[in-house]
Amino acid sequence: MALSELVMIMFGVPQDSVIRPILFILHVVKVFDIIAAYGVNCHCYADDMQVYASVPATMADAESRRLADCIVQLDQWMSKNRLKLNADKTLIWLGTRQQLAKLTVTQLRLTSSVVELDSTVKDLGVVLDK
Repeated sequence: MALSELVMIMFGVPQDSVIRPILFILHVVKVFDIIAAYGVNCHCYADDMQVYASVPATMADAESRRLADCIVQLDQWMSKNRLKLNADKTLIWLGTRQQLAKLTVTQLRLTSSVVELDSTVKDLGVVLDK
């Protein structure tokens, strides 16, 4: 067994430090506050986050505006913290054929992009479709 050379670190966290995940969570906890303020939900896995909402088809217009507003706020927070939001993702509505027929929303308009409706989406290697 050999020890590595000691190096003075002025900022950041060493690559394999056990405290790194905790510091990351403390850094991004504001993201969860923003999401909760808009009353939407999220799934997180490693460096991936999905923001979503569950509403009846009749409320899709209002909910899509609220979701877009939430994403805009997330994008602003991330920009201030030198992080990049990939807003060019997919919008998918899941529901019965009858509920989906009632939808009028086909895209989310964000400040820097438009997220289009898609009939399939890949989530952690699983393809979801109608």
